[in-house]
Amino acid sequence: MRLYISKINVDIRSVSFSARQTYKSSLEKPDPNLIKCDYVGPPDKVSNIRPYVRCIPPNETELEKKLRLKRIEVEEWNHFFWLRHNKRFYDEKQDFVRLHNMAGIQELSADKMSEFYKSFLDKNRRLHILYNFSWYFKNFQMLFLAFRVEIVNIFRSIKIIK
Repeated sequence: MRLYISKINVDIRSVSFSARQTYKSSLEKPDPNLIKCDYVGPPDKVSNIRPYVRCIPPNETELEKKLRLKRIEVEEWNHFFWLRHNKRFYDEKQDFVRLHNMAGIQELSADKMSEFYKSFLDKNRRLHILYNFSWYFKNFQMLFLAFRVEIVNIFRSIKIIK
């Protein structure tokens, strides 16, 4: 069960955070069709990623919908990457500590733990590089979509003004 307490109003000119809620309980996930802005939940216990509930505007265009769905897709991809990665990290760390405990070393020093951290990072170096390239690519896709949405909105507002 997640506690959704943060509400984010994003505007080109300002960003504001509020703890006010527009739904019945802070324990239930807000309905994207009823909220007026994006909500952020507490960090996941394993992935440490904060889940978003993306608002669905009433007059959302196809391009805006495509951007919103892309954001949701990337957020889920990111969450599951870090979920698997951190689970693997905690499991391997637990194995490392257990092996040293079996060898009679009850208290592991920071230097000894740094050996594990370095080994884990070295072992996962290629995975991190691939993650970074994928992350950058996905972000550029979202930036491109967001740019297209803004251009359409600018032209729409110019049309309304005339």
